[in-house]
Amino acid sequence: MKLDSTLSVDGLASLLGTSYIKIKHFYYKPNTSAYYSTFEIDKKSGGKRKIMSPEERLKTLQRRLKLLLEGVYVSKKQVNAFVKDRSIVTNAKSHTRKKFVLNIDLEDFFTTITFARVRGLLIAKPYALQPSVATVIAHLATVHGFLPQGSPCSPILSNMVCSSMDRQLLSLAKAHRAEYSRYADDISFSFYDNLQFISEDIVETVKSDGLHNHYQCQTGQALESIILRSGFKINESKVRLQGRYERQVVTGLVVNKKVNVDRQYIRKTSAMIHSISTDGLALAREKFKSKVKDSSVMLDAHLQGRLLFIKQVVTVDSVVYKRLAKKFNLLEIDYKVPLGKSKSVRGLESRRYSKWYDERCWVIESELSTAEEFDCSQGTGFAIKGGYIITCAHVVKLKGGIANDISLCRVSKRGEVYKASVIVCDDNRDLAVLKIVEPALAILPYFDMSETIADIGDGVDILGFPNDKLGATHVGRQKVSVRNKFAISAVTFCQIDKELYSGNSGGPALNDDGDLIGVVTSGNDGGGFNDHSRFVCISELKKVLQDLVVAANEQALA
Repeated sequence: MKLDSTLSVDGLASLLGTSYIKIKHFYYKPNTSAYYSTFEIDKKSGGKRKIMSPEERLKTLQRRLKLLLEGVYVSKKQVNAFVKDRSIVTNAKSHTRKKFVLNIDLEDFFTTITFARVRGLLIAKPYALQPSVATVIAHLATVHGFLPQGSPCSPILSNMVCSSMDRQLLSLAKAHRAEYSRYADDISFSFYDNLQFISEDIVETVKSDGLHNHYQCQTGQALESIILRSGFKINESKVRLQGRYERQVVTGLVVNKKVNVDRQYIRKTSAMIHSISTDGLALAREKFKSKVKDSSVMLDAHLQGRLLFIKQVVTVDSVVYKRLAKKFNLLEIDYKVPLGKSKSVRGLESRRYSKWYDERCWVIESELSTAEEFDCSQGTGFAIKGGYIITCAHVVKLKGGIANDISLCRVSKRGEVYKASVIVCDDNRDLAVLKIVEPALAILPYFDMSETIADIGDGVDILGFPNDKLGATHVGRQKVSVRNKFAISAVTFCQIDKELYSGNSGGPALNDDGDLIGVVTSGNDGGGFNDHSRFVCISELKKVLQDLVVAANEQALA
């Protein structure tokens, strides 16, 4: 069954997963607002927006009602609010590169959509529901006689009520060579023509000294008449006509050349990242709280939201977004944002982040001392999530077996030496997993693991301590390219185009986003030139870690 002219009240209740007796409970009470919690949020333009959120039982019915309404409502492509796969971005796209953009705001949008309008809409064609069914739906969807902001079914009902207006405004736009779109109560027109040729049916401009002045304008009679006949009222204080030589904005996005985020928004986001980087998270949070009204908002969470908004508008491949996202992901905070697959080499920019690399890479010195033999080696290790240090098996497994003394230090803090033990040693993949045993380390910065493996031609950063020098204060870093991929004994490796040296073993191989894609396993051991420098792919490390998890679970069950 679906919403159609044959549906009865009991049939509607069945579709909603309840009974008509229970539905009546929500709207035959003297005070239906008792089923709503009311609060206010700040508007960007100033003032307050009243939100009425239904209690859980009513909200469940309204969600189910929303799904039923979606089955009968077909939106026009010019309608971008509350429609799947559409947003403020799609709303703004049709208005790019136009000579003039007109913005109109409908006053008290949701409160002007009344019980009577909702009921009448559903009784009329094309929906043609029985009056009793339309009445029940209108009761469930309204409170105090109008659509509340906060109800799951208010958005789609508002679009349905506006369908006739959308059709008329689209016809008006086409008749006068203009583009039309609507996002909830925000109506936008854009024009290819010069000001004197824009139809006065849509917008009227004031003439001064015989010339049209777009800074003083009002809606045209035809446009205003359509909106008034549709039961809405124009907010005259928000009527704006913007020329191509000024900032043209549609639903908060700049549309002069392409859909973009306002520069001030970008600068403010960059300043927030800089504040955390230079002042530390605690102090940056205090500064942020002193400037915002809602003290419950955390700076790091707010900043993540700003970056995700920028990504939504300019896409993940935008140079501006990537620059901000990389800096944000390098901060010592829990929140991260996606970067996608990098298409550019960081070059000099990456040198700014030496400290970030230094905190995640470790100099590893291994010794095996027995009554019969002494052996030692030096290599590189790095941290991953979970408090593990990753290196090569041959760094910690010497001639006589696994080293009985493994020391770790960070290159910038050589005086702080830690002892580690071997958790896993996989000779086939030449990988080892270590755990710091003493002294305890509360915070262990780590590299995130990439979801994809490297491919031929990809740029890779190789980090490590080749022939470690005691005077070195930063981890060595070399930019290489993947020249080949192959498997040895079912283990996947990537061969690189530059030579690596003893001491680099166990170092991380990073993609251009700074994510881990492999572990260096082979280089030059001092016996002359070789061309077999390579790293084992991230997929192999994940297998080792998965085996570690399985073994731990089996041990717990034993």
